[in-house]
Amino acid sequence: MNIYEYIDNYGIYTFKEKKLNEVDAVIFSFLSYADFTGIFSRNEEKTLNEVGKIHVGLHRQKDNSIIAVKEGNKLLQYLKDSKRYKDCRLRYYEYIGNDQIQFGAISIEFEKNHVYISFEGTDQLFSGWIENFMLSYQFPTISHQKAIQYLNKHYTFSNKKLIVGGHSKGGNLALVSSMYANSIVRSKIEKVYNVDGPGLLEKEFLSRRYAKIKRKYLHILPDYSLVGLFLNHDKDKVVKSTNKGILAHNIVYWQIDGTHFHKTKLSTLSKELDDEIKKWFDQYKDEDKKEFIKNLDLILKKANIKSIVEIKENQAKIFDIIYESREIEQRSKEIINSFIKMIIKCIADTKKEEWKSFISEMFRVERK
Repeated sequence: MNIYEYIDNYGIYTFKEKKLNEVDAVIFSFLSYADFTGIFSRNEEKTLNEVGKIHVGLHRQKDNSIIAVKEGNKLLQYLKDSKRYKDCRLRYYEYIGNDQIQFGAISIEFEKNHVYISFEGTDQLFSGWIENFMLSYQFPTISHQKAIQYLNKHYTFSNKKLIVGGHSKGGNLALVSSMYANSIVRSKIEKVYNVDGPGLLEKEFLSRRYAKIKRKYLHILPDYSLVGLFLNHDKDKVVKSTNKGILAHNIVYWQIDGTHFHKTKLSTLSKELDDEIKKWFDQYKDEDKKEFIKNLDLILKKANIKSIVEIKENQAKIFDIIYESREIEQRSKEIINSFIKMIIKCIADTKKEEWKSFISEMFRVERK
């Protein structure tokens, strides 16, 4: 059973009849990708059904969005008529997108005084991945600060019980904001879900703040994970995915048994990648990582690479650009070379046909 089949089967029950579970949490974590632009005025709240109906008129005919947003939009339409989700109340939508930051958040009250705060993440487009890489040397990031401010601003003087989550970078934001929110907000947090998102730098991973939040925390990642392996991580629940490539990052491929994800072990490939990623991040200084990110962005733009999957198809072109570039020092070239080879190894199982099929599915939003 996949996410949409779960919605078909369990959408007939309210949250009073069947309490929120980890599958609902992952659904809410992914819902923040949906484009809510133009739907909310300041601090206005609407039911999920109302939001879904307005969204169709605003966005259906102009959906040129990035891939994760398409999936979020599709998920919103699938949820809007479901008994379980349609009366959830959405509020406090925030979104910032510019050259410095990409940050999104929305609050979902699924039961009276019980709120799921969902932080938006990134997808397979490299513009979002660059910010994931920044986590390897920068703490806190601007997005971290925004996430902490979001919790403090809206829930310091609220009587709501809180669950905080997010997918990809959003999962990291959920964890960090829950660690660093003020003590009043932290006392209201019942659970934190990091859905295949990066972990923490060593200092934060070994901190008292993480130790305190750890008992409420769950890191869910697929058996073929890449993003979820970044940095230091534990409290991992590995779940079965039907896709062996980078597309396993998308929750639509995760298998569900009843009200829980099908538990399994990390694939051999991901175990190897986990070791390689740790070694890769550990062997370079912060200055090297900063230079690497700047130059990687430059090279991918020159190669007109927008998606991580396109690296495999254009690897010869990329290596030529690296070799010929006079703007990049030799050490930085070596770092980028090693990283590109690691990524190619990770996406080796993702076929171009599967990628095209996945993109085409983003435009199908009708319910069964």
